[in-house]
Amino acid sequence: MSATQKTQLLKKRLKTRTIVLNTIAEFIASTIFSLLYFVFISRYLAEEYDINYIMLSFGIGLAFFAAIYIPFHTYRIHIIPFITLITALRKRKPIILLHKIPAQFLGSLLGVIFFNVINEHTTKVNIENFQLIHLNDHLLLIAINSFAAALLCYMFYMIRVLFNSRQLTGTIYLSLFYAVLFALTSVFANTSSLNPFGYFFYDLLGQQTINNTSFLEIIATHVLAPIGAVALLFFYVKPLALNQSK
Repeated sequence: MSATQKTQLLKKRLKTRTIVLNTIAEFIASTIFSLLYFVFISRYLAEEYDINYIMLSFGIGLAFFAAIYIPFHTYRIHIIPFITLITALRKRKPIILLHKIPAQFLGSLLGVIFFNVINEHTTKVNIENFQLIHLNDHLLLIAINSFAAALLCYMFYMIRVLFNSRQLTGTIYLSLFYAVLFALTSVFANTSSLNPFGYFFYDLLGQQTINNTSFLEIIATHVLAPIGAVALLFFYVKPLALNQSK
């Protein structure tokens, strides 16, 4: 085997190892995030815990920070599939979707299962009681859900790409912004962009409102509209990165 072939083989092994580690990290992070996300909300809803809305929002931001930082202390963890989407678009690597999205999906499932067990033996609350504002206008709900997804991805792009803040400081900034965005949007019923897989499994396993919603409405609100918003956002921010590199 020539030196060139050995080098190529080594690069291939390193790439495979990186993908495996990223997948494991994404799975662990998604499990931690969905578990803590709903635990904090359940504590806020339970009468025996003295938690106000501001404390809850910072707690959710802390959950986001812990989920990103704990597994491998790496900025590569996304947790939110829309962040993975804009990263795949930026890097032109659809393979990112193929290993991160399933890991997020399964991790969120495990996190929700853990939460349901804990909730059943402790607070026994219904998370849907937290989403207090019910929007009768379906288009308005789509707009809010899409706006939340796009704004989170925009801040991720600004911090990680344009400002190149990929270490602890960038993670702190992103987590604080996540907390603010949660405070602004989480009270609207059926908004899911800040934890799409978590809400999906919570509804599915708990037989909540997902059973009373048409399939087309679910797809439009929670999948197509946010994906479209993030794709449009990418074409807006892409020239910013190109201008910065000149």
